[in-house]
Order: sequence, then C-alpha cells, then structure tokens
Amino acid sequence: MSYEIVKSIKIKDNKVFITSDSNNVYPKYFHEWECNSLTKIFQEKGQNELDYEIMKTYESGCFQSYSGKYSRAVKVLIRMPEYKNFNWRLGGIGPEYNEICKNRKENPMFKELLLRALKTKLPKTKFILSKQYSNSDTKTYLYKITKKYIKWTYYKNKAKIFRFKDEVDSIKGYFTNSEYFQTEQIK
Repeated sequence: MSYEIVKSIKIKDNKVFITSDSNNVYPKYFHEWECNSLTKIFQEKGQNELDYEIMKTYESGCFQSYSGKYSRAVKVLIRMPEYKNFNWRLGGIGPEYNEICKNRKENPMFKELLLRALKTKLPKTKFILSKQYSNSDTKTYLYKITKKYIKWTYYKNKAKIFRFKDEVDSIKGYFTNSEYFQTEQIK
C-alpha cells in the first residue's frame, strides 16, 4: 500500500500546503504542494475540522512521518483503551472488521477520540533499552534503530529515548538473547 511521507503541513495565505513524497518512489524528492481538499475543509469548516481530517489520514496510514504533532498523537491514540473499538488493524477480515469500519464512519466518538489524542501530551516518563552481556560488566545502550539495522553505544546519554514502555519491550522481541536486555526508566 502506498502512502505519503510527510515532512511538514503548513497553512499559508489561508491554504494548506504539504511537503511530502510518496513512499514507493526513489530517489526521494520532497516537494511542497497545496492540498486542495484540506484547503477547502480549512476555509469552510475551520481549524478543528482540518485537524480531524489530518488525524484521520495519519491514523489510516495514508500520511506517515517520523515526528510532528500528528505522529505523536497517533502514538498516544493507539494506546488509548477506547481506541480498540475503532482500530482497523485488529479486526482482520469478517464481521469484526465490518463492525469496526461501521464504528469509524457512524460513531461520533471516533472524531472526539482523534481530537483528544491530538490534544493529549506525551507522557513525561522516558525509557531506554540497554543490554548487558553475561560474561561482562559492560553495558551498551540502543542508539539508533531503522528497518535494516540497530546501532548501540556505550554512552547512556546518547541512548535513544522512548516515551512508551511497550515500544521498548517490542524491540526486545527482535532478539534471541533478550534476557540480557533491560528496559530502564530515566528522568
């Protein structure tokens, strides 16, 4: 499935501009373009409806980015207990999926949930992933993770910071010797 990798969304001269490129086109040439449908929503219905439409697009996976308020809001959203009734990723195929799709279209709670996630701040707790080998006192810390590789560092202050414990725990699942890995909460 194709999606847009979004670098930024800006409002200029009462118009909505997106800087993005498609995920399946190489090399990447991020360009700014006016999104006419979002501009129309913004001009006719205002900022609140614009935020809802953008959140809906991020939540559905059509827009994706590594940072920004909408990406952070989706991270918060998927951890909200009320979201399970609207999470299309959990439904599979069949009656459960159809029920979820119906809820997303007809239930006004979906819109409220998306907007509440957008206004919710990330938790103040921070986590890092460390590993300590059984035959050594040396500890290393996860520094960088991509689809292709993971880098480690000996310096705790350079460790990648996660806002949710379950993110760190899911990374542990990538490794066979995960009993040597520790999730550490930092200040």
